[in-house]
Parts: sequence; structure tokens; C-alpha cells
Amino acid sequence: METIGETLAHQARCQPDREALKVGARSLTWRQLDEGANRVANLLLGLGANPGDRVMMVLGNSVEFVEIYYGLAKIGCISAPVMPRSVAGEVQFICDNLRARFIIAEADSASIVRELDHKLKSVEHTIGVGAGHGLAQDYHRLKAAASSVEPNTRVAPDDILTTKFTSGTTGLPKGCLRSHRNFIMAAAVLMMEIPLYDSDSAVIANPLAAGMAVSQLTMFVLKGIRTVMQERFEPAEYLAIVDREKPTLLYMMDTMMRRCFPLPQFATTDFSSVRLYHGAASREVIDALRAHPRFQAGFSFGYASSEAGGLVTFRLPSHYALALEQPDKYGYLLESAGTEAPLTRIACLDDELKPVPQGEVGELAVSGPSVFRGYWERPDETEKVLRQGWLLTGDLAYQDADGFIFIRGRKRDMIKTGGVNVYPAEIEPVLESHPSVVEAAVVGVPDKEWGEKVVAFIIAKSPIDAPELIDFCRDKLAAYKRPKQIVFVDAFPMRAGKVVKRDLIRMLREGLVR
Repeated sequence: METIGETLAHQARCQPDREALKVGARSLTWRQLDEGANRVANLLLGLGANPGDRVMMVLGNSVEFVEIYYGLAKIGCISAPVMPRSVAGEVQFICDNLRARFIIAEADSASIVRELDHKLKSVEHTIGVGAGHGLAQDYHRLKAAASSVEPNTRVAPDDILTTKFTSGTTGLPKGCLRSHRNFIMAAAVLMMEIPLYDSDSAVIANPLAAGMAVSQLTMFVLKGIRTVMQERFEPAEYLAIVDREKPTLLYMMDTMMRRCFPLPQFATTDFSSVRLYHGAASREVIDALRAHPRFQAGFSFGYASSEAGGLVTFRLPSHYALALEQPDKYGYLLESAGTEAPLTRIACLDDELKPVPQGEVGELAVSGPSVFRGYWERPDETEKVLRQGWLLTGDLAYQDADGFIFIRGRKRDMIKTGGVNVYPAEIEPVLESHPSVVEAAVVGVPDKEWGEKVVAFIIAKSPIDAPELIDFCRDKLAAYKRPKQIVFVDAFPMRAGKVVKRDLIRMLREGLVR
């Protein structure tokens, strides 16, 4: 199995009648899921799709997302998942940049596609999913008329499977290109460190369109384990799924699990089936779960990014056990990103791409089979990050004598809020387009709920209040990119002609500004 489409077809052959996917009340066997993907592949071929065509997917978690994703993989099209909560400008930018021929959108997001219809010059087919979508073509009608036979197409392992757009320091989103081989190897690397078993079952609650959950799905399909998927994360429903479905694997974001703690049903949820909890669990989350009478699972975590293509370091259950059982000696391991993944090389490099001495901070560099192929039609940007066989991550880190990696900041100004990467250079021009704003500087500030929250420092030339400015961003930025706090200042701390953002954060922390 060298391509993503083949992994699903393999499971349909080997265990056709075993349950593969459950979403709400809908349940599909491996045969049914594979036949659905084949129908998608064949309906797109019938509409003239060619290998390499870009297909935008404005879809939430659903059976349809999985069918479409694997159907595109079977015919060599490049999927471009977009978060359904994206605003029209974001959708248009990605579509124009990719010159996408197809857009498939769920009913809740179809209004954006309809609004943009006359502006999307490359799009030949708009396909709606669900009642009331109002787009030119209906997904379910097209699918019902298509053949369920495996399409007669040839896809190579190094063909591009998908492009995920991630904002860059220039403020313009860049499409990260990843091949079939990238995805399969990323899953294989993870399973080398944290094995999966035929008896396992998993829950996906993260949005597939954000990227991380698709990597999880790839791994679950590759291994052929049952997956229960939540359409949108809702804490009470999530706990009910754990109680009812008895999963063995939980892949969660810290903010999501913390939202479960205040609910009365958390104390009675049966976690006894769970053997592994994977996620960036804070000490608060670890302690709360370990105190639960029905939770006996191990923990794991690792460093990943869109460009790295998967987990390239691992903090294993054995590392957690040492840190929690002998905190005086090994507690520091909870601050690490773990150790180098199998088939992967990690280094901390100076500006000349030479390794820094052990224990000193350098730029985290990665080499391995999951590293992305480059940015879509951005050769200059690609050359900046793929150099001399390394992916330069932009993160600053050091490695200790035992091989543990410790992240110590970012060369770029990335903000990670609720598990999603946000870049100030994308937000600042929006704020500065307001007629009352002279200049904006956006930073990420530690936040208990979101990990980091977006805070905007503003120099204003005429009176404006914070709610008005945040509301100004509403149709220009997705909700997770909008500032959670506005701070008005008379001037920014400057050095060498640049805003010193760490000084802004310090001023806020010390109460010098509000």
C-alpha cells in the first residue's frame, strides 16, 4: 500500500463487513466507506477531473468529508480542506491561489460560495452537500448516479495528496504540499513509537479541515481500526461518546478536555477502556485525569507542524511515568517535546545551519519522510525553509544530553490559540485598514483556556473603542484569528526600526498597560 486510496481499498478487501466509521447515527463498514469513496472518484471523473486538479472542501467533520477525501486520493486530485468557519475573503484567496476547478461545500458554508460565485474564475463546478445548499450541483444526487467500482486510475506515492493553507510571516497564507508517501510514512513513524492494535478504537473530535485530525484518520485507516467521529466538538456529547463507545484511544487538545471538567457527567464518565491519551496535556489536565477513578491510561505527546507533516518527536508514556512517579528527578521531562522520532533527524542549528553545542538554543531543524514537499507555487518561500536537506521550523529549541528536545520560543511570531496556528502578519494589516488605526502590533499572550490568546496593541489617530475594532474584523478574519483583547498605547517599543514584541508582552504582564 503506497497511496492513501489503496489503504482504504485494502481494508475493504480484508474486513469488508466490520464497522469502519461512525458519525452520529450513521455507521459505515469498510466496504461501504470504500464504495462511497469510489463513487466520489467516479463522479468527479465524469465531470472531467484530471490528476493534479485542486478541489476545495469547505466541510466539517462528516461521512462526506471522509468519502470525498479518499475519493480524491484515488484519482490523483489534490484536496484543499478549508475550515467551514472561514470568511469569504479567505475562501476566495485560497481558491484563486490554487486555481481550483471544483468546490464542494456543506450547506452551512454554501452561502459563502454562492456569494463568491461570480468572483471564482477558475471554478467550473460548485457541489453542495446537505439540504438547502443552493449550489449548482448536488453531491448526493451525483454520487448516487456514479459507479461504486474502483476507478481505473494510476496514482504514484510521490504525487501530491493535499495542500493545507497556513499563514506565513508575510501575512499571505501558503499551501503546504504533502504527498501520499508523506502521510503514510508519518502514520508509520507514529505507530513505530505508539503501536496500534486490531482491537483499538478511536474518537476524532478535532476538525478534519484543520489538518491534525486528517493525519489521525490516515493512521486509523492504515491500521484498519474503528473510528467514531464527532461532527463538532461539544463537551457533554464527547463524554457521552466515551461512555457509550468504549474507545481505547483519545487524541485531544488541552482546551477541549478542560471544557469537559466542569460538567457533572465528567465524574461519572467511564474512561476504563482508554489505554492512551495523546495530546499536549497541561499539568492541570494530567492531574484531573489521573484523579478520575475510571482513568488508567498512559499519556503521549510530540512536536508537529504542517511543514513537518506529522510528529517528529515523541514524549512517550514511559517518559510521563518517570516524570509523574519521580517528579524530583524526572519532572522536567513534562516540559520537553520528547525525543527524536524513528526515521527522523532533529538538530538545533545556528544561522549558518551548523549544529549548536548541546544545551544551547538554536533553530529546530527536521529531516525525515514526512516533511512536506514545499509551498504551492512559492519557490522562494520553499527555499527559505527547505535548505541543505533540513526543514527549518522557525522554532527555537535545545537538546539535552539524553536527547530530549525543549522548545524555547519562535523565530517567527506564530501564535498557537486553541491548537491552531495564527500569524500576526495576517491580522495586523486588517486592523491597520481601519481609518482610526495608525499602527497595530499583534502578539500571543498565555491564556488558560486557549493556550495563547491574540492580543492587539493599537496606536490610534482618532477615538475608537475595543469592541468596535474587534467587530470591524468580523467579516475579515475567522473567529480564532480575531483579537481577544485590544490594548491602546501611544507608541511601541522599538529597536533597529522594529517593534519589540516581547517588550509589549512584558508591559502587559507587568500591568504597565491595559
